Amino acid sequence: MAYQTLYLKYRSQKFGDLVGQDAIAQTLRNAVEQGRVAHAYLFCGVRGTGKTSTARILAKAINCLDRRGTEPCGVCANCVEIGTGAAVDLIEIDAASNRGIDEIRDLRERVKYLPATLKVKVYIIDEAHMLTTEAFNALLKTLEEPPAHVVFVLATTEPHKIPLTVASRCQRFDFRRIDTGAIAAHLASIVEQEKVKVDAPSLALLARLARGSMRDGITLVDQLISQGGEELTVQKTHELLGLADPDALVRLLAFVIEGDGAKTLGELQRFYDAGGDVRQLVRALLGAIREAALLSVGYQDSESLGGAAS
Repeated sequence: MAYQTLYLKYRSQKFGDLVGQDAIAQTLRNAVEQGRVAHAYLFCGVRGTGKTSTARILAKAINCLDRRGTEPCGVCANCVEIGTGAAVDLIEIDAASNRGIDEIRDLRERVKYLPATLKVKVYIIDEAHMLTTEAFNALLKTLEEPPAHVVFVLATTEPHKIPLTVASRCQRFDFRRIDTGAIAAHLASIVEQEKVKVDAPSLALLARLARGSMRDGITLVDQLISQGGEELTVQKTHELLGLADPDALVRLLAFVIEGDGAKTLGELQRFYDAGGDVRQLVRALLGAIREAALLSVGYQDSESLGGAAS
């Protein structure tokens, strides 16, 4: 059997699985329970915060044949089809590569037809802000007079690029960056299920590097397990990701403050020769400077604002 990446393996399958988006999950639960699911939604937020996963869960919930309260059962024919990507009535469109008016005209033609197997057709348009002006205008006609058997979910990382005429016809949900602690806790759960030993400082480091994106955090874990085996320490994590050692960061900053150009360049050269990622080093330096600035004004919990990458 082909290897399945951890992000897909542990993708949220019900509203209760969503991490860091409790308000959105509860609102959608209420809509499902009360039969007040809108014909169009606009999901906004940075990458990896659960927009398309939530759209799939919503598709399951409104099409489930044996729904348990507000959650899809996950085992009926419709849930299984949607979960495996085999449902012909769940149409996912990548607007980055299907952004023209011809694709939207084709959508408008197909949207008239009743679902083949599901109760409701669901169109998920990812990176919706990439659609052309003409495509948006064509989509607008469908959103103005939507068929009763269709639900649209537009997902975007740049909501300001969505025309107001389109946005005003959608219920908008803003997906927040996921808290560092919540990411670390979820990563701990994943590594436990994968039977991999990862120390707490490594998980905290990965959670900070994810910068609010659960998908990025899980992808980093997947990468480290592939490279580092079944036991990971924070030192090994730094090495595998090409991150600067915290002590090296302190030395480098000290040399810069002292104005010692030779030692600064020497430290940089050692980092480079060891195979370190220079971009990660720059991010770590900026994070350390930012953390120091916060501490200098009495702020004691800088990690909650992003923290340093080391």
